Amino acid sequence: MNKKSKIQPKNYTREFRDNAVRLAKMPGKTVAMVAVQLNVPVWKLRNWIKESNENLERSLDLDELVRVQNENKRLKEEIEILKKAAAYFAKSLP
Repeated sequence: MNKKSKIQPKNYTREFRDNAVRLAKMPGKTVAMVAVQLNVPVWKLRNWIKESNENLERSLDLDELVRVQNENKRLKEEIEILKKAAAYFAKSLP
């Protein structure tokens, strides 16, 4: 009986994938060229690039969210100060 051997997919480290994406984004380099140099399937490198771009967008969105939340907190504090000031000056009116 002949058993067919399954080809195990290669596992690449996060560092390897990040470096591959950086290389592919360099001027004068193509995805296909980098994939051949690193012995990685082109489709896999393209997926890594797509994932990297999505992660960057999410990171930028999170940065913007944090900025808006901090601004919102600051504005709420300013409103509270203004309310207290208005109440103080309203008491001193005849």
